[in-house]
Amino acid sequence: MKKYIIGLLIGSMFVSCKDFLDERQVSSLTQDFYNDEGGLEALINGLYVYARNKHEWDGSGARLIEAETDTYQTASAPVARYASAEYGTDVSRIAGNINNFLGEVNSNFAAMGAYPHINNCNLALEQIDQVAPGKFGSDETFRNNRKAEVRFLRAWAYYLISNQLGDVPLLLNARREDDGIYYYPKASLEDIYKQIITDVRFAYEQLPPLQSDQGRITKLAAGHFLAKVYLNRAQAAGFQLSSESSLTMLYKGNVSTDLDSCIYFASEVINLAGGEGGLAPDYWTLFDPAVAEKNPHPEILWSAQFDVNPTTHTRFGNRSVNYHTGNYTNQSGVQRSMLYGRPFGTFKPTDWGYDNFKDRMYDSRYSKTFRHEYISNMPNATSSSYTWNGAAANWWNTNKPADAPTVSAGEKRIKENQRAIIYVENTKETALDSAMVHSQPYQFIVRWVRSAVTGKYYYRLFIDGSNLGLATGAPAPYLSSKKHVDPLRGGSSDESNFNSEQGTRDAILMRLAETFLIRAEAYGRKGDYGLAVADINVIRRRAAFKAGEPRPQPLVEWESQAQELTEIERQAPYQSVSTTFDKIMVSQNHFTPGTPEAQRENYIPTVTSKADMFVHFIYNEKAREFLSEGLAWEDLHNAGILYERTVHYNQMASDRMGLWPVASNPANGNGQDGNGKGQMQKHHTFRPWPNAFLVRLTDENGTPLDEAARKAYQNPGY
Repeated sequence: MKKYIIGLLIGSMFVSCKDFLDERQVSSLTQDFYNDEGGLEALINGLYVYARNKHEWDGSGARLIEAETDTYQTASAPVARYASAEYGTDVSRIAGNINNFLGEVNSNFAAMGAYPHINNCNLALEQIDQVAPGKFGSDETFRNNRKAEVRFLRAWAYYLISNQLGDVPLLLNARREDDGIYYYPKASLEDIYKQIITDVRFAYEQLPPLQSDQGRITKLAAGHFLAKVYLNRAQAAGFQLSSESSLTMLYKGNVSTDLDSCIYFASEVINLAGGEGGLAPDYWTLFDPAVAEKNPHPEILWSAQFDVNPTTHTRFGNRSVNYHTGNYTNQSGVQRSMLYGRPFGTFKPTDWGYDNFKDRMYDSRYSKTFRHEYISNMPNATSSSYTWNGAAANWWNTNKPADAPTVSAGEKRIKENQRAIIYVENTKETALDSAMVHSQPYQFIVRWVRSAVTGKYYYRLFIDGSNLGLATGAPAPYLSSKKHVDPLRGGSSDESNFNSEQGTRDAILMRLAETFLIRAEAYGRKGDYGLAVADINVIRRRAAFKAGEPRPQPLVEWESQAQELTEIERQAPYQSVSTTFDKIMVSQNHFTPGTPEAQRENYIPTVTSKADMFVHFIYNEKAREFLSEGLAWEDLHNAGILYERTVHYNQMASDRMGLWPVASNPANGNGQDGNGKGQMQKHHTFRPWPNAFLVRLTDENGTPLDEAARKAYQNPGY
């Protein structure tokens, strides 16, 4: 266990990432293996395994990058609420996740976390410079390209781990043996960012715009990364003297040219990628597995490579394909299928995550992000469908369409190959009639219903009238992101794989739409709002429905905004008659105090100036564009607004009172009583150093750190 922070890939597998990584099973490797060209190339190729870190390690990566934020949460109530058993103690889940993220020892596989990877990067760089075997010594362009890739991948590791922990050890030399001394003092975030920028600038200067091997780092990915870290440093430049330790810990230096550098590199990437034309014309193209796996759009600047051959995965494959799908099988007549995904129900949007989509009839991202409808795939004789009760059957028979059959109490409601579930995320003001909702021949999952008899409002009732969601202990079925659904889990589309957890889809890490919004934020922080709005509208033009593009039927049927559509648009096939960009075009009014557009964005009450509203508008927009793509936690964290947005918008994490509407089913305070259910505190915007790491640390002489030294090493609040 002492090799915790220095574990090497030596003695393990170099894993194939599509066609450019050389897969080798080697039972015993020595240093000599890296002294020839093939061995060193294999080491460098193996470093790309770390690109999977956000999405592979049994949820530890995804749990750290997805939730808990303003728009996304863990479906499990104790985790979502920041319960003390989950956060802040050594036995907590979050500390265990960080343990893996750092690089936990594994008996069957090499440690995959940050520091084993960093040590392998350092080893590769030393071999390139000191040994330079074969082509590494004879071909300067090849040598610099590979060196650039390694330095980028090392910088990526420091970026991810410092996002979680702040100041971390900065190790730039390879450690090749275990001498029992584990002296790893922390470097300041300022020094870490200097090193990240130095490494990535080298990568940007040396790498070509395109690589023939899918998944290799390119100049475009390096430029995007540079723009982002320059923006991150600028975001925190004013935090150095803050009275809040959670903000001072974000300080990365104060360089007056950072916003200009961000704009420069973002512009270089945008121009090299073809400007607005570099975006996929259709948002869904980026996530459609039938397209994205065979011919990924160039908008994707870098992705973690997985494969339909599960033997090329070190552990689990792309685990994120399992985490975003809610349970669609409960009394629904729908059984698990490759089409719908494995219903782990790990992560879900918050109510605000849905409500942040203001223009559901005009912004296609709401339609294309979520799965709004499920169709029964079970034979009627064996269907898990719930049955008609007398009241619901009477309502349906009285109010049904003329061509629909009558029903009887006791028979199954949901028929094979017919609608089984639809979702509507409405507000209390647009509550639907409770009798109507609960008397349909399918599960109608609605956030708010109102009794026509009593006038009472109810929040998230199941089909049997029981309470769902929040802290009731009964997770609600939810409108889930379909961006990660993988119909080739386990390596094929065979329905026998429906329980496989082995995801095969590549995982998007960087795409050009983010580059535009990074540049927009930098423009806005400089006060150049016109240029910022122009970049935002590039994203909005793509987001708009195009003429002839269909809307999901459940939205047109039940969303209140659908009343604004033309009569022909409200009829099958529910197509938009023209582009809807004029309906969603952004102007400075969207972040100008006092305007209707700004009021509609529902800013936090403390956000009152145009400058602050602009920043928060950017993160509203990023949530609409990148929901469930693993960016929100780190972005809000680095901007210094993770805590304030989460406790204001995320009811499960918040300890604030009276911010949410009140229902008639408060469930003894566990349901919708208008109050927050959580315990999030400011120090939770950084993670705890796990005790398993701290107890291994020593001083320069190999003497274990005492309790006082370990406490000093720990982040505040833990």
